[in-house]
Amino acid sequence: MTEHMDLEHGQIFFHGAPLGSENDYMHPTSIVVRTKHLMECLPHVRCFFVLGDLPRLKNLSSMLPDLEVRTIPFPALACDPCQDPGMSGETIHDVVFTGAVTEYRARLLTLLNEEGLSVGCPRKFTSRNRRNAINRLGKVIINIPQREGWQWLSLMRIIAGLQTGRATISLGTQDASHIASCCTQLNIGDYDWVSQVKEHVGDWKSLYVRDLVSYSAMAQKFERERPFPHDVFEYWSVTDRVCQ
Repeated sequence: MTEHMDLEHGQIFFHGAPLGSENDYMHPTSIVVRTKHLMECLPHVRCFFVLGDLPRLKNLSSMLPDLEVRTIPFPALACDPCQDPGMSGETIHDVVFTGAVTEYRARLLTLLNEEGLSVGCPRKFTSRNRRNAINRLGKVIINIPQREGWQWLSLMRIIAGLQTGRATISLGTQDASHIASCCTQLNIGDYDWVSQVKEHVGDWKSLYVRDLVSYSAMAQKFERERPFPHDVFEYWSVTDRVCQ
């Protein structure tokens, strides 16, 4: 499960807003249809897996009785800053962003560009390999929420960035989940937040090393506390007669 779906005060919230709310990231009809299809699949679902501690899926057991939410530990990253060719390769942009461009995201990207930062943004869907190549052309990856007030960091953007030798700066988020220890969150209400972005861009290699070390420590600690759910797969192999 990668979508943020919660039950609060007897109402389903999708991406932090009541089901069907207008937004320019995902059409409200698509959100309703996705939820409907999820409900139709329930007879065939034993549990949901989440990566790390996101999405939180608040009160999901009340909304979908008898279904567990199981945690998958953060993946180990086989990265060595001293041997990573991406650390010494040519960079073209100060910052890069590879997500879908909403009105809110476009506004912040334009502001960064107007403040003298070179911004790389494909503004279209890209493959994993293309995304990785774009990441390496920039010094820092930018994480921007889909809209103002969005509550969560993008786990996969931060992890994918570290895999390509780049740290992530998140604009306008105040997430306290585990991945928050592995990126820099800036309050864009501060008058000098663009200057802070520029400072981090100027020291991007040190920023990457710091976040990679933090990620490795966080991932190891998380896995000790919440190991991989092998029991689910063992149960599945028995019930479906899968040879191990």
